[in-house]
Amino acid sequence: MEANLQKLYSELRTIKNELLESLIHEKCSPEIAPIVEEELKDIEETLEKIEAGKFGLCEFSGQLIPDAYLYMVPTIKSIEDVNEINRYYCKPIFS
Repeated sequence: MEANLQKLYSELRTIKNELLESLIHEKCSPEIAPIVEEELKDIEETLEKIEAGKFGLCEFSGQLIPDAYLYMVPTIKSIEDVNEINRYYCKPIFS
């Protein structure tokens, strides 16, 4: 694994453990727990993609997701998600 990907992998594992700890020890409110569980699921799926060598590929088309988006949201899943992010920016990410 390249250095940046290894660093991301390590950070995601740390976040995963922190989220698990919050859920196990009920450190988050019942209203927040489903959101934490969903984030945990996204992180686990991203870790699996990294391990399988499929990180950064759209889940539907197999197209590469631009690095700028992966940097902002490493759990991004598809080009459709990229288009959704672009709807919220006043200026395009790429010129």
